[in-house]
Amino acid sequence: MKKSLSFLILSLLITATSSLTALAYSGDLSINQANIRFSNYEFSEGKTVRIYATVANNSSQDLLGVVRFYDNDKQIGSDQAISIFGNRTDDIFIDWTPYFGNHRIGVRIYPWEPEIDDPSNNSIVTNIFVVQDTDHDGIPNETDDDDDGDGVPDIQDDFPLDSSEQYDTDGDGIGNNKDDDDDGDDVPDEFDDMPLDPEETTDTDKDGIGNIADTDDDDDGLEDNEEENIGSNPLNPDTDEDGVKDGEDAFPLNPDETLDTDGDGIGNNLDTDDDNDGVQDVDDEFPLNKGPRINLNDESPLVSLLENYTFDASSSYDEDGKIISYLWKIGDHTFEGNAINHIFNSTGEHQVSLTIIDDDGESRTKQLTVNVSNLRLYKQIGLIIFIISLAFLIYIKYIAARNEN
Repeated sequence: MKKSLSFLILSLLITATSSLTALAYSGDLSINQANIRFSNYEFSEGKTVRIYATVANNSSQDLLGVVRFYDNDKQIGSDQAISIFGNRTDDIFIDWTPYFGNHRIGVRIYPWEPEIDDPSNNSIVTNIFVVQDTDHDGIPNETDDDDDGDGVPDIQDDFPLDSSEQYDTDGDGIGNNKDDDDDGDDVPDEFDDMPLDPEETTDTDKDGIGNIADTDDDDDGLEDNEEENIGSNPLNPDTDEDGVKDGEDAFPLNPDETLDTDGDGIGNNLDTDDDNDGVQDVDDEFPLNKGPRINLNDESPLVSLLENYTFDASSSYDEDGKIISYLWKIGDHTFEGNAINHIFNSTGEHQVSLTIIDDDGESRTKQLTVNVSNLRLYKQIGLIIFIISLAFLIYIKYIAARNEN
């Protein structure tokens, strides 16, 4: 009986309190959990979503106020004004671009006349999770091969979530773009010719091969060990500073000489016969070119009348180049080729000349006298004499001896 009486008294007190509360607030702007909506419920990092909210006026009088949206207690955008007729609703919205992770999205009403409004239903909170999409390409990181969209696949990217960094050569946790010493060799990148190779720091000739691995550090055409042997500087492509690289300079330690055309050890500046062809430079139209050499198969040929004879100069050569032309002149006729055939129609001496020209335009000419004889006639006469002589011997030995007996 006592318990029933106590419960009845408590119920009367609650009802009285509610009635007093209702009497205390003549206006009532409210929002509930069902009054918040999203334009897209697949929340992805960097993808803008529109948040909608519906505010109700539960009183008969017209009410004004503002609505604020929050993300983890930080306001999203600016205040949204509301003006609602009695017993009506008003919709507001705001655009929100989320970051990856958990979010508490809150909506709070701020009435213009808070003293007449019931504060118990002025705010709501909803929890959502935003999936990670670092490069905001619409593909979540868990299925994206290039999370930061820098063009380097994640499996090759030391910083798959940082589009400004891709590599960390020395593995110190600082990306190469920010690291002052990418290869960790204690030589700052700005002074390191090989900033990604901890074994190399200098590349004198800028050929992409560090000096330790490079066999020709200055790219002058001479190996470093060869330069050490002759005394030239392996780190200076022009040791004597005469404007010619050491590898192209016959005298890399002598600034007064660079060429030795004939290889006699005397520089062209001092040598009076630079090509060693026996003609002094002052009289030589081609002082730096060794003229071609003529070699013939026979320089005093004895040729038979009306028989084909081969003049052969194919063994001729040009020591510092090549022969480009062979011109033969026999009588009034001119022939070309390193070897030619010719038939002489008359006996006696005939003049034959050969001119060869090398690829520098220098020529050499040789004259030869050809003796043409009727060798066939001489052979026939000789054969007749031989037969007669043989017959005479046979006669003396056999016939004459028989007659004497």
